[in-house]
Amino acid sequence: MRVLVAGWFSFDEVIATVGDELGADAVAGWLTDLGIDHDVAWAPYLERGVHWRDADPADYTHLVFTTGPVGDLAPLRELTTAFAGAQRWAVNVSVVDDVARTMFDALWERDAPGVSRPDPAIEGPVPEAPVLAVAFAPVQGEYGDRSRADRVRGVIEEWLAARALPWFPIDTDLFDKPHPRRPAQVEALLRRCDVVVSMRLHGMVLGLKHGRPVIACDAVEGGAKVTSQAQALEWPLVLSADEVTSEALDAALARCLGGELAGAVTRARERGAAGNDLAREWFTRQLGR
Repeated sequence: MRVLVAGWFSFDEVIATVGDELGADAVAGWLTDLGIDHDVAWAPYLERGVHWRDADPADYTHLVFTTGPVGDLAPLRELTTAFAGAQRWAVNVSVVDDVARTMFDALWERDAPGVSRPDPAIEGPVPEAPVLAVAFAPVQGEYGDRSRADRVRGVIEEWLAARALPWFPIDTDLFDKPHPRRPAQVEALLRRCDVVVSMRLHGMVLGLKHGRPVIACDAVEGGAKVTSQAQALEWPLVLSADEVTSEALDAALARCLGGELAGAVTRARERGAAGNDLAREWFTRQLGR
C-alpha cells in the first residue's frame, strides 16, 4: 500500500492556503502513525516533494485529496483521471456539486448540505517561533548615492522567507490609503511582537520604548540617523548597510532571543527618558520659564 496525498497545494494553477497545507500535515500524520508509505504532491512553485504530473500513478494504491472545495473543477478532473486506477478518497472537503461524488470512491465531507464537521487544523502541534515586527525604509533621496535601502530590504526579505520566520510589517507613514494611521496603532502592534527588525529610526525607538529588542539596520553607507540614535540610546545591536547579511541577522536574532540584551533595553529606555528631561529643560529655558 502506498498513498499519494494531494490538495490544492498540488497545482501551479492555484495558490493554496495554509489551511490546505495543514490538512496535508494532518493526513500525512495519520499515515505515518499507521506505518503506511506515502508521498505528498506539491506544486512545482512550492519547490518541495514530488509533483503528481511527474509521478507514475501505478506506484500508488491510493490518492487522498485533502481540504478545500471539490467539484467540477478542471485541475481536480485532471488529477482524478490520471489516478483512475487507484482508490481515490477526499478528506476534509467542501462538496460544492454532485460531480465530486463521481470523482472519488469515498469522501469525508467537512461541509455539504446537512453536514458540518471540524477541520483538522483545529488540532496538531503548535509551532514555537518568534514573531518579528519589521520596519522597512524606502530609498531616502536626501542621502543620494549613499542609500543602500533596496539591497538591505532585499536581504531582510530573503532572510525572513528562507528561515520561515513569522513577521508582520510596521508602516510608520501617517496616511494609509484611504485612511490615516495613528501612532497608537503602530505601537500596539509593536507590543505584540518578540523582536523588531528596523531600517527606520522610529521603528527602533518605539521597539525599545515597548521593551522589545531591536535589530537596527542602517541602510545608509557610512551610517546616518539610525546609527546616531542607537548611539544616543547606547543600543548595541546595529548593523551597517554592508553588514546586513543572512548570517549577521541570524546572529543578531539569537542575541535578541537569548535574553542577553534585556539590560540594554532597560538602559536604552532610561537613557531616552533622561534625554527627554534635558530637552524639556532646554525648551523651558528658551521660553524664559
